[in-house]
Amino acid sequence: MSLFDMLRRVSPLIVLGCLIGSAHALPPQAVAPATPPNGARGVDGPFFPQNRAAPVTPSTGTALQQEAQQRLEARLGANTALSNGAAVTKTQAQTAGLGYVAKHFDQIDTSHKGSVTMSDVRQYLQQQGR
Repeated sequence: MSLFDMLRRVSPLIVLGCLIGSAHALPPQAVAPATPPNGARGVDGPFFPQNRAAPVTPSTGTALQQEAQQRLEARLGANTALSNGAAVTKTQAQTAGLGYVAKHFDQIDTSHKGSVTMSDVRQYLQQQGR
């Protein structure tokens, strides 16, 4: 094999090596500066939200009991058979969708009068420690 044939075969490799070797000497690509809109700070998105909700402190003790009482009033007292101090029988509680009251009706009705009011339900829940 002659020197000329050898250079002809190796020359593409030499050219490729020169290109790869000189690539690091090129200046870096210019990037336009990023300005956040409306004075925002940093990144905003689902993984780095700017407007985070304030952490909610867990309720304990009396605050927890008051919160549970308010939820109970909202669920059982609003637009149900127990609203406005009305009394319900076990059958009325079942048909009105008050499953908890119907299930524990005999324990709630301590006076055995056949009907319970919202105050009777509250008293039962306090006795149960709920």
